Amino acid sequence: MRTVKLERTIRAPLADVFEWCTDATNFQRVPIIRRVTLVRPGDLVEHGVGAVRLLVTPLVRVTEEIVEYEPPRLIRYKLLSSYPPMRTQDGCLEFKETEDGAWIRWTAHFEVAAPLFADLWTAAMAPMVLGGIRSVLTTAEKELRRE
Repeated sequence: MRTVKLERTIRAPLADVFEWCTDATNFQRVPIIRRVTLVRPGDLVEHGVGAVRLLVTPLVRVTEEIVEYEPPRLIRYKLLSSYPPMRTQDGCLEFKETEDGAWIRWTAHFEVAAPLFADLWTAAMAPMVLGGIRSVLTTAEKELRRE
């Protein structure tokens, strides 16, 4: 199992940052993401608990379910399926209001399911996962920041 974390402060209101980051359809404007589909809306809120989303990049395809949603503080997701196959994957985005805007910590846990060298494949995937998270937050920052 590998864990990657990225923290960033976006100079924008907390509610706006939370809304942007929890609506995965915004991720379609991230350069490395090819397609995002909301497969099933959430139980009470479209992108909340129970929502299922499909994210497609040139190298990875994942279907995730939102398992925890506490606006504007937290969203947690878990993997339903992926290519390449992963044994586990889950993530959490935590949000806090600061003097400078909205602070975000994105934590992702994952493990590639490979018959041989799974630890090596997992380690090799870590920079890609971190790069994907960084790209999403950079796009959010460009679209939301206040000067």
